[in-house]
Amino acid sequence: MQLWERLARSLVGSSILDFFRRAPWLTRRRLIVYPKLFLAVYLVSAIAWLMSSKGLVDPAGHPIGADFIDPWSASWLTLHGAPAAVYDVARLWSVERWAVADPAVGFAGFHYPPMYLLAILPLALAPYVWSLLAWTAATFAVYLGVMWKIDPERDALWLAIAFPGAMVNLTNGQNGFITLGLLGAALLTLERRPILAGVMFGLMSYKPQYGVLVPIFLISTSASLESPPRTIDHGRWRAIGSASVTVVLFAALSLAIFGEQSWRAFFTSVSFTRHVVLEQGGSGFEKLQSAFAAARLWGFSVATAYSFQFAVSLVTVSALIWICRRTAKFELRAAALATGILLATPYMMDYDLVVLALPIAWVAMEGRRSGFLPWEKSLLAFVWLLPLFARSLAGRAMIPIAPLAMLLLMADIARRAQLPAPARG
Repeated sequence: MQLWERLARSLVGSSILDFFRRAPWLTRRRLIVYPKLFLAVYLVSAIAWLMSSKGLVDPAGHPIGADFIDPWSASWLTLHGAPAAVYDVARLWSVERWAVADPAVGFAGFHYPPMYLLAILPLALAPYVWSLLAWTAATFAVYLGVMWKIDPERDALWLAIAFPGAMVNLTNGQNGFITLGLLGAALLTLERRPILAGVMFGLMSYKPQYGVLVPIFLISTSASLESPPRTIDHGRWRAIGSASVTVVLFAALSLAIFGEQSWRAFFTSVSFTRHVVLEQGGSGFEKLQSAFAAARLWGFSVATAYSFQFAVSLVTVSALIWICRRTAKFELRAAALATGILLATPYMMDYDLVVLALPIAWVAMEGRRSGFLPWEKSLLAFVWLLPLFARSLAGRAMIPIAPLAMLLLMADIARRAQLPAPARG
C-alpha cells in the first residue's frame, strides 16, 4: 500500500510541477486563440450588463463608467467657475446625481490635485454619455499605441487588448490608461530624448504616489555598468531636471488658472482621502490592491498596516536599485520600475493593475529572446489573469493576492537580472 501511495504521489506531483514549471500548455497557438475567446466573453458580458442597467445606472446602482462620474462632475463645476467645489462632498455629489439623472446614486470623490483639472477640463463640454465614449476611445488608443510600440506583433496586440487589467480600467472609465501611457512612453523615449521623457514623468504627478520611484530609477541607471571607468549618463539628469520643471510648471499653471482656493481645498481633502478612503477602506479594502490594504483586510491596525507597507516598499526600492545596478537590459530595468511603482504605494486601486501590462510585455519579450526560465511562463500567465479575480478573491475569500503576485514578478525580474548570459528553461 505504501509503495502505491509513493508511486501515485510521485506521478501526480511530478506532472503538476512540470505543468507549471515548463508550462507546455502555453503554446503560441493558444496565445493567439485565448485572447479572442476572452474578448468574446467580455462582449457578451458587457451586452448583458448594459441591457440589465436602468438608464445610466448599472444593476449594482453604480453609474455606467463608475469612476468617470467624478472627473466629469469636477469638469462641470470647474467650467461653471467653481474649481474649489470639486473637493466639496455635497456640491460634487449633487452634480454626479444630476449627471446620471439618479438621486440615489452613490458618491464618488475627486482625490486628485488641481493639476488634473487641466487634463479633464473639456470633459463636461459634452453630455456625460458622449464624454464617456470619447474618453474611453481616446485613452484606450493611448494604451494600445504604447503597447504596440513596445511589441509590434499582432498576436501581442491581441493579448494587450484582451488583458483583464485593461477591461477593468475600461469598464470603470478610469485613467489607468493615461498612467500607463505616460510611464511607458517616458521609458521608451528615455535613451533618445531624455528631456521629453522627463516631461512625461513630470505629467504623472497628477497621481503623485506613482512618481516616488522615478528619481530613484533615474539615478540608479545614470552610471554605466562598465568598469573601469564608470561613465555618467547625463541624459538621466536631464530627465530629472525636465521632470522637476514640468511638475513645478504643471502646478503653477493650475494655481494661476484655478486659484489658490482650489489648492487649499485639495490639501484639506487629503486628510479625508487618507482617513476615509485609505485607512478605513471607504471604497472597500478589496478594491485597494496594496500591501497596506491587505493588512487592513486581515484586521490589522492602521499602524501595523503602514509598517507592513513600509517593509514591502523598502524591499521594492532595494530590488529596483539592485536590478538597475545589476543589468543594463532596458526591458528588465523598465519592467522593474513599472512593477515597483505599483508595489511601493499604499494607495493603489484594482484599475491601476492595467500598468502590469508593461512588465508582462517586457519580460515576455526577454523570454522570447533568450528563453523562458523555469516557472516564468506560468507566472506571466498568472499576472496577466490577476486583475480578473484580484478584487473578488479579496472581497469574498479575504485573500489579497495582488501584492504577492507583484512581489513574485519583481523576484522573477531580479532572477533574470543576475543571469550573466541567456538561460533557457
